[in-house]
Amino acid sequence: MKINEHTKLKGWLVASAAVCLSGVLAMSQAATHEQLLRPAPPLHTQLVTAVEGPSNFHRLGIVFGSSAMGRTDIWGPTPESYEGPPVDFTNSETIARPAVLGGVDIYRLSCEACHKADGNGAPPEIPAVIGPVQATSALLMESRMKERGHPITAVFARELASGSKKDLLDRLKNGGQMMPAFGYLTPGETHALTGYLDTLAGVPGNGKLSHVTEPAARVGELLVKGTCHICHDATGAWPGPQELLEGSIPPIAGFTTKKALPEFIWKVRHGAPVVMGSLQLQYRGRMPVFDYLSDDEVASTYLYLMNYPPGRMAGWKGAGYCQRPSKNVGF
Repeated sequence: MKINEHTKLKGWLVASAAVCLSGVLAMSQAATHEQLLRPAPPLHTQLVTAVEGPSNFHRLGIVFGSSAMGRTDIWGPTPESYEGPPVDFTNSETIARPAVLGGVDIYRLSCEACHKADGNGAPPEIPAVIGPVQATSALLMESRMKERGHPITAVFARELASGSKKDLLDRLKNGGQMMPAFGYLTPGETHALTGYLDTLAGVPGNGKLSHVTEPAARVGELLVKGTCHICHDATGAWPGPQELLEGSIPPIAGFTTKKALPEFIWKVRHGAPVVMGSLQLQYRGRMPVFDYLSDDEVASTYLYLMNYPPGRMAGWKGAGYCQRPSKNVGF
């Protein structure tokens, strides 16, 4: 009997899932059978692309210990107190399914690491988003100018607000001197994000918040590009213990080869010690803890990196980034 196209596609999907799972098995014998037999992530789509190029730190020549970018100021446990993920630690069965994201989720994945949960940032290095967002409201502009003794007409207030809205969207798309560009956000994601920013800034009459349905890989992509890529180059050599002690930051490309999925989730959400120096001693990690992320979001990041390996930008050698060590030592 002739095999139809549907049957062929089904067989290809099963084969792709098997390749993905076999890679995870090779990385860690400690991971349980149940943890490995997760649904395969969605196949490649034009929406999702690999992360590439230097980190924002590398681009700007910024030293981790001297910047507030990408910092939660929550640190992992000391080597003496570290216990690691429990033996029965498992992540949700939903990690490879489409996710419904609101603006608050996109903000958390893409913006919170620098601008903080309340949107106030860390001035003067990282300005608050509240003021620029409030400037997009004609009602707030008219009211504030009146309070200051310089009343303006409603028409002029709308013109000012429209200009501020354009400036905000341009900054989001193209970035700025310090801020990376978020031009990879879709119109739907941008609309959901700006709607949430209105709520965060107390803009009146911002209406019903919108949501977008995303493939799991897209969730991982937003987190990698919006948070991980602040500090980590996309590619490069994985630093040795002495290089780590001297301040090297490992590349994103090595994440899935250095840790199995459960350990990766635990590292991001709870922290883990790292071996550094010529004596190969354990230190508290210098990587902040991102406890505001969910297990599923971090797991989606892992699967995204497995299916969309980080790439190099044309003309960039990706040799890795070394900087002076920080007091909070360790990756």
